[in-house]
Amino acid sequence: MEVKEGLDLEKVRNIGFIAHIDAGKTTTTERVLYYTGRIHRLGNVDEGTATTDWMIQEKERGITITSAATVCFWKGYQINIIDTPGHVDFTIEVERSLKVLDGLVVIFSAVEGVEPQSETVWRQAERYKVPRLIFINKMDRIGADFRRVIEGLKKKLNVDPLLMELPIGIEKDFVGVIHLVERKKYIWDIDETGEKYRVEDWEFDEESIPYYEDIILRSSEYDPEILEIYEKEGFVPPERVKKALRKGVIENRIFPVFMGSALKNKGIQPLIDAIVELLPSPLDVPPVHGKLRGEDVYIHTGKGNLVAQVFKIQVDPKGKNKYFYTRVYRGEITFMTKIYNPRTGETMRATRIYKMHANKKEQIQKAEAGDIVALVGLSDKTITGDTLTVIEEPVELDRIPFPEPLVSVALEPKKSSDEAQLEEILNIFAVEDPSLRVKKDESTGQFILTGMGKLHLDIVIDRIIRDYGLEVRVGKPYVSYRETITGRGYARAEFKKEAMDVVHRGIVEVEVESTDETSFEIESELPQEIREALISSFREVLEFGPLMGYPMVKIKAKFKVPYDPTFTPLGVRAASIKALQEAIQNAKPILLEPYALISVMTPQEYLGNIVELLSSIDGEIKNIYEEFGTQFVDALVPLKQTFDLANDLRSASQGRATYTIKEVEFLPSKG
Repeated sequence: MEVKEGLDLEKVRNIGFIAHIDAGKTTTTERVLYYTGRIHRLGNVDEGTATTDWMIQEKERGITITSAATVCFWKGYQINIIDTPGHVDFTIEVERSLKVLDGLVVIFSAVEGVEPQSETVWRQAERYKVPRLIFINKMDRIGADFRRVIEGLKKKLNVDPLLMELPIGIEKDFVGVIHLVERKKYIWDIDETGEKYRVEDWEFDEESIPYYEDIILRSSEYDPEILEIYEKEGFVPPERVKKALRKGVIENRIFPVFMGSALKNKGIQPLIDAIVELLPSPLDVPPVHGKLRGEDVYIHTGKGNLVAQVFKIQVDPKGKNKYFYTRVYRGEITFMTKIYNPRTGETMRATRIYKMHANKKEQIQKAEAGDIVALVGLSDKTITGDTLTVIEEPVELDRIPFPEPLVSVALEPKKSSDEAQLEEILNIFAVEDPSLRVKKDESTGQFILTGMGKLHLDIVIDRIIRDYGLEVRVGKPYVSYRETITGRGYARAEFKKEAMDVVHRGIVEVEVESTDETSFEIESELPQEIREALISSFREVLEFGPLMGYPMVKIKAKFKVPYDPTFTPLGVRAASIKALQEAIQNAKPILLEPYALISVMTPQEYLGNIVELLSSIDGEIKNIYEEFGTQFVDALVPLKQTFDLANDLRSASQGRATYTIKEVEFLPSKG
């Protein structure tokens, strides 16, 4: 499929698919690509043939690990798609995708309902205020019930969903949907691929009228005449209703619900229609926030000086090319465009511009506002989150927040001669994935790899062995602690030392206290270089806590410098480090351990076994409840106890209990 350039921005949709693991997200993406003509063969996650799950590790595990970008076309619209992972270990892929997307399709299983990771990704989308459609998948499965999802959305997420379709049949008899707005039946009973289907007229009945009237009431908030038309005619032209609903979707006040079975190829075409009819174009979303020379600016999508953001970097292990995945907000990028990076102060050019289709690519001549592309040729100093702009107007967009990694392993090459190669590979991975940290333990010579969880690290190690053919020895995983303070502390320090005929001097007073977010204040009016010295000292001290050398969190520091013109940045920095360290010691430091809030799903007969197991690993039971005949146990357990939890749960339930990590928080360590 040839990528079109210069398409009207009104007809561009930048969307993503997000969901709990195994809700059918990648299968749904695959069907969208097939029916839009992007691919010509239906892929299957279980068979390892899904287009967007192109990594060997994804094919083997049947899960999405890395977000994959692709593009397709439907009825004159261009749809740029990012398929994101559903596993908590790869939440960074969701986070950075949400930063650059204009709309989302959130997928829920009709059997399992609103699952724990569904809650997590929904709240991530809330934070970025991304407009959403809801797709209830697996309507063909035994136990399917769309009402389960509707109730879960209301209870767990405080969402008032708007049902747009009703099912025709259920479970094995599910053959299609009734589209309420269109007053049409969509029936898939002609061919197995789902490409051909029947559309029939349909009349309202007692069951469907309340749902349709709900649509009319909600849409009339954006077009009051709709109510008058309905009262006179008993039906409102679909295009008018959709136009009104779209306004509510863009404002994040309406969340339309569609349904189908992606695996059985039913219900996807109306979903694609909804993507282009109801989700926003790049012109419809609010401007993105940034800074220009310290002042707030808001960048609207369209023409003007270039403003783009790198949201992902991928390194080709064979060609060693770096692909900088970039969302263009304003202006355009060609081979001749001078690109300025305000963070590094570098000016560069892109040597190639690609539209990506998973791990395949198609070269284009120009990237325009609203595009999501991969650039080649940017400086190696360019990192995820950097803004690409022009030197005359050096806008810096808000950076992408990255979660702190929590689990570490030590590894080393089996052959000492491979040490340099291993270090190079690990550095490549760290560039690709900002939630992965690499450092070398100088005392043992081992590399310490820190990631979001055991699966995250397992994938990295597997890639080292499989993709690069390097054999390594790996230690047991262990959790990374944090340190904080429980009180207030004050200290004053003075530094004075002569070096190279220069006297470096500084006096700093600092007060620290416990807080929810790490921050600092500088009370004095100071030269910029002195302020930077204080900020640098604050960051350095917080990297190594006083108890066991773990990073420090949740600390607020107030600096006061009785400034003297003889003070130097080096002198102030040294005095500040000394004062900070003493103040922290005076503020009763403690050790924080990562705890995971998990949700275990189990049949009733194994509930006692599960509660007993969780108690035996120092778990604190938070809640036990039932949904549709299945028992759920929410518990807070030390993260280190989750490494073998999947196996333990299988043993305690004959393989029928599963768990999900909902979130991780640091709490005072018990030992």
